[in-house]
Amino acid sequence: MIRAAGVTVIGPAHAEMGLPNQDALGLWGWRRGWIAAVCDGVGSRPLSHIGARLAATRVRSTIRSDISWDDPDAVIQSLHRSWVEGLKPLAPDEGATTLLMAACSASGNVFVAQLGDGIVLFSSNGQFGVLTPARTGFVNETTAFGLSTSDRDWHLARLQLSKPGDGVLLATDGISDDLRPERLEKFFRAMCKEMASRNRRTGRKWFHRQLEDWPTAGHCDDKTIAIVYRPN
Repeated sequence: MIRAAGVTVIGPAHAEMGLPNQDALGLWGWRRGWIAAVCDGVGSRPLSHIGARLAATRVRSTIRSDISWDDPDAVIQSLHRSWVEGLKPLAPDEGATTLLMAACSASGNVFVAQLGDGIVLFSSNGQFGVLTPARTGFVNETTAFGLSTSDRDWHLARLQLSKPGDGVLLATDGISDDLRPERLEKFFRAMCKEMASRNRRTGRKWFHRQLEDWPTAGHCDDKTIAIVYRPN
């Protein structure tokens, strides 16, 4: 059985300024599997939280439209068209947002996609991996819906959650920027283990406490995490 959990929390900086959480989380059951979306509105766009929330919901409607995963470009293009149309009358760059998504069937077949920063960690057939490439350029540079003009900006994968402990973890940069590369697998395995020991409701509460009490001194960004996994 495939399980899932996730949470989003507003960062201290946005809370103090009375601004909305620019992250968005989507997590839905789907044909005994799961659809997960984690989005982070681009900070320089004051309405990006609208784009982030819309992107998360359009992931659900796009996946449920039965577009074949065998044509990932068609999935991405359909998702982008739906997002642009739903954002009107805002221009795409006004609602610019990163997007990390995973669609997992009941059998554990997963389609994963990432546009922009944040991180995607996974274990497929018992093997740990990182979908996200190493960051280049300035720290505050990213690509996103509303900014990207090339399919090459996307990172895509097909995975199989076949073994106990396999899963996919999606997190925005409020989390990923504080993770050391050499500890990514340990972080991933620990999250899977913690979730497996709880039901969805208590797992969500645990996630919420961890993000609210984030251990990095001076942390200020919004934080969002979602995990889809096969319990041990």
